[in-house]
Amino acid sequence: MMRIIKLLTLLVFAATVTTSCGSQKSGKKSATAGAEKKKPKKGGIQPYTKVITKKAKSDEGLFTVHQVEDSYFYEIPDSLFNREMLMVTRIAKTAAGLGFGGGKQNTETLRWQRKNDNVLLRVVSHQVVAADSLPVSMAVENSNFEPILYSFPIKAIKKDSINNNVVIDVTDFFTKDVPSIGFPKRSRTRYKATRLDEKRSYIDTLRSYPLNIESRHVKTYLASSPPSNSSTGSISLEMSNSMILLPKEPMKRRYFDQRVGWFARG
Repeated sequence: MMRIIKLLTLLVFAATVTTSCGSQKSGKKSATAGAEKKKPKKGGIQPYTKVITKKAKSDEGLFTVHQVEDSYFYEIPDSLFNREMLMVTRIAKTAAGLGFGGGKQNTETLRWQRKNDNVLLRVVSHQVVAADSLPVSMAVENSNFEPILYSFPIKAIKKDSINNNVVIDVTDFFTKDVPSIGFPKRSRTRYKATRLDEKRSYIDTLRSYPLNIESRHVKTYLASSPPSNSSTGSISLEMSNSMILLPKEPMKRRYFDQRVGWFARG
């Protein structure tokens, strides 16, 4: 009889220990699962300090520009989304026989727009306009959909009682082949430039000021008919991009007068 009682006691003890261990393991699993849910997914939006590290060199201005080793980031305040900005692209330094340094290549009106987890850079056109008060304004807007020049995945968000800023990586925008801020198509055709050599292209400087951002980046294109140094089979240029914030209230048009003696645009 005593043996039976002892056996039953041992079985009850073993069942209690097994249940306790199972609940502990279950608790650990649920805690681990909770930690995995909170962990940002790879390639998604990361914590601000993980993207903009202590190694970052920051330049405050229109946007705060951060340099982390060879990568460059824009930190864009919420208040500057959907504001119009003017981008002027020039060749700052050029190869012999290819124009002159300072020659303007392109002008565009741009708008930064947040769309879910991306920031879109759109090109604004004012060639066809209509007052908001007119019924035709909606038709004009629908017929002038703003093209997307570039899409930037959001890398981090700085949100506190003062800031609500979005961080994007702009390295590829300046080092890859984006025609509107690089060598113009007419020149590529003339010198038979086929593609951009990314290994010989880089960002030189990226500086921020209160109302504008100034960038300098070197572009090297493979070309079969370069204007000089034909043995290299390429053309290297230093491009300059000036982006300036335009006023909220549009500037008044100046009507053409031939006595001005300067360029005009319809």
